[in-house]
Amino acid sequence: MRTSTAASAYAAVSLAILCFDSSAQSTAPPFRSTCQNVGVAAPEPVGDREGRVLSVGSYSCVSQGGVLDGTVSSGMNIWDVDKGAGVLVTGNGVMRKPGMMVAFTVTEGSYALTMADGKVTGFAGSAKGVYKLATGSAASLSGKAYTARFRSIDRGQFVIETTVD
Repeated sequence: MRTSTAASAYAAVSLAILCFDSSAQSTAPPFRSTCQNVGVAAPEPVGDREGRVLSVGSYSCVSQGGVLDGTVSSGMNIWDVDKGAGVLVTGNGVMRKPGMMVAFTVTEGSYALTMADGKVTGFAGSAKGVYKLATGSAASLSGKAYTARFRSIDRGQFVIETTVD
């Protein structure tokens, strides 16, 4: 059961790095996105030691508020996971709605599984990245860096709170 729960957490966290913003100012409150897993491969053993795996996952998010309000996002992340703690290898994605598009890369990130009474209850972590391309009503984001904090919530979903640096 622990392996199944941990694999689910790896899958969900693979999605968790998609990043959004509510404005181009770092003093703005964090932008909130609700996300879910849409496809995660089984974790693959790296082979150098027990408990270390590569986790590849795809995700989808819906944003609330700010210039990205109503965008639907898709992306992919690859994690190097060692006994429940993950370090980002690479990540990227696209955010869309009529009149705008944003492409981003995730440049660094990490997460850890959360535990209660010796059982995995979810995950939490942080990430950084760059909006590589932004058009239309989101054009002001082009080239800007962001930071994000993410955590699991109920029903296999997770939330991301992001600010532009």
